[in-house]
Amino acid sequence: MNLEEGLRWLDQALVDLKTARHYSEDGNYYASAFFSQQAADKALKGLL
Repeated sequence: MNLEEGLRWLDQALVDLKTARHYSEDGNYYASAFFSQQAADKALKGLL
C-alpha cells in the first residue's frame, strides 16, 4: 500500500469516528459501536 492509499483509509476512519460520536450522542449505541469498530479497522489499515 502506498502513502496516498493509507491516507485515504485514515480519512475514512475519521469520518466513521465522527459518525460514531453522532450516534452516541443520540443514544443509538448499537450504531455507535459499529462505526467505532469500522473506524478502528480503517485506521489500522491506513497505518499498515
